[in-house]
Amino acid sequence: MPLLHCLYLAAATLAIAAATARGRVHPFLAVLLAATFFAFASGMSISQLGKVFGTGFGQTMNTLGLPVLAAAAVTAIAACPRPAPVNAVWSALLGLFAGTGASPAAAFAVLSPLPTGRPGALTLGLAIAAGQAFVLPSPVVIAATAIIAADWHRVLAFGLSLGVLTAATGALLAGTAPPAESATPPPTPTLPRHTAPALVAACLAMAFLLIVQSLGDFPSEPLGGGSSRELILGLGRPLIVLLAGVSIMAAATGAWRGDALSETGWPAHAIARAAPLALLLGAAGGLQSLTQTAHMAEMLAERLLTMPCGLALPFLVAAVMKTAQGSSLVAAITAAGMIQPLLPALGLDGDTGRALAVLAIGAGAMTVPHVNDGFFWLVAHAASLRPARALKFFSGLNLLQFVLAMAALLAIRAMG
Repeated sequence: MPLLHCLYLAAATLAIAAATARGRVHPFLAVLLAATFFAFASGMSISQLGKVFGTGFGQTMNTLGLPVLAAAAVTAIAACPRPAPVNAVWSALLGLFAGTGASPAAAFAVLSPLPTGRPGALTLGLAIAAGQAFVLPSPVVIAATAIIAADWHRVLAFGLSLGVLTAATGALLAGTAPPAESATPPPTPTLPRHTAPALVAACLAMAFLLIVQSLGDFPSEPLGGGSSRELILGLGRPLIVLLAGVSIMAAATGAWRGDALSETGWPAHAIARAAPLALLLGAAGGLQSLTQTAHMAEMLAERLLTMPCGLALPFLVAAVMKTAQGSSLVAAITAAGMIQPLLPALGLDGDTGRALAVLAIGAGAMTVPHVNDGFFWLVAHAASLRPARALKFFSGLNLLQFVLAMAALLAIRAMG
């Protein structure tokens, strides 16, 4: 039964790719129809379809819709639809830094005003995936470390080195992607001298707030507990992130004066720019909620537990969970819970073994984003890729990136 559900999801994914090729069907409509097909094929009722899809849609509009609006707002205030480019090295470093935030999709959204061009967007996306998979205080790493009961210091030491290596690998892989198709590429405008630093500051501030929220998730509460912890967690909420980014840009550029806030000012441009993408992300969130309700991911992962794969088993379990149901954090938590009792049998019961198991789970939990993940759609939009090509140039490169990272983990295990 779970295999059949996975076939339904694969069919829905292929249908989205085929329907949106050459712009024949709008992605939002394609995802809506694919979600409906998956729900009915999986045996869900009309009532269940409406309830589950609506829940996922609403949650995603809050968690990702507001960061997308924040990015559109700071871009609109800067009055520059395509900011000055960020080179591959800086894109990789920014992605690795932002990837430790509360959500890879939200991190990409708030940094999306910075990179331009297909390689830059892909580099940023792959680097964010590396940070989320390996570097503390990523929620994925925090959750897996707590459940596996691994040593934080070893996870940090191994994870930071592996994160840098994986982000660099992603940057190299992103460079193989062809440039966006355009007969006459638009010139990259130059931002006013005072606007460019404000744009960078606004994006980095929003990313920093997401990272602060991740620090609040530490079980040891390094920044304090109780009301202090609630404040820390609150700083990374989507509304606060939106207000922080807009406030920095408005204060630096005077975008609050005159009729700038009117129905014809930058808020209107930001909303018009963000709305189509936010609605698409909401539809993807609805599809993700449906795939989670089908419980196919857990049942498939359980079938892998008897495989004598050693360190590769945590990676495979988390990767199956991620691919089937879309959420990296859910994949990491579930995979860690399944693997934890098996650590002695896998030969991973020592301090180093547990740390490597955490990182293997992190790698799997970021493999592979596709149509049921808002992160996929954000990168595809920024890189000007239709779904079929995004599956090739983002999902495919992501898979290769983390297979190589897993090979590095196995090498470390063999040397230890």
